[in-house]
Amino acid sequence: MPTTKKSPHATSFNSAIKRGTPAGIAVDAIARRSNTRPGAVFSSLHKAGLCHRQKFNGQWVYWACEGRKSNATVTKSRQSDFWQSFIDWCIAGGHCTPEQLAKKVSSQQEFMNYCRGFFNRQFSGASSSSRSGRTAKRTVSRKRTTARKSRPTSYKFPRTESTTRRLRRAA
Repeated sequence: MPTTKKSPHATSFNSAIKRGTPAGIAVDAIARRSNTRPGAVFSSLHKAGLCHRQKFNGQWVYWACEGRKSNATVTKSRQSDFWQSFIDWCIAGGHCTPEQLAKKVSSQQEFMNYCRGFFNRQFSGASSSSRSGRTAKRTVSRKRTTARKSRPTSYKFPRTESTTRRLRRAA
């Protein structure tokens, strides 16, 4: 990605990437030191040709043009951050309550099966078709129908206490 623009963050970013630091961690540190937003740092680095970007679910995601595999500690930490952020998203997005999650902690398998439905929901709107017009609409609607049919019944949300109370009052 050749470019003539320069970024004031290029030196710090390049040295962090060469050490195996993930791009997100490197940019967070640069943003903190320079008192700017991480998005502004990523944008500057993208314009300078030091990282790629792609719009994903309505927001830009960035990664370094060159990279190196991190050590196991960093990799494990990033994986843990990813799953923690996913659970936070489930609760913050209103897809489940903390109480509903707490009812599914008898085993890791049960918990992951319960969360799988939320994970699928996060990416359900991300698919797109290269075809245009009527054919694309039919294809997308067929995929959604198939996905709904193939979803096991274990992904249904349990009734919350407030719903149960309302049903009792109505009866």
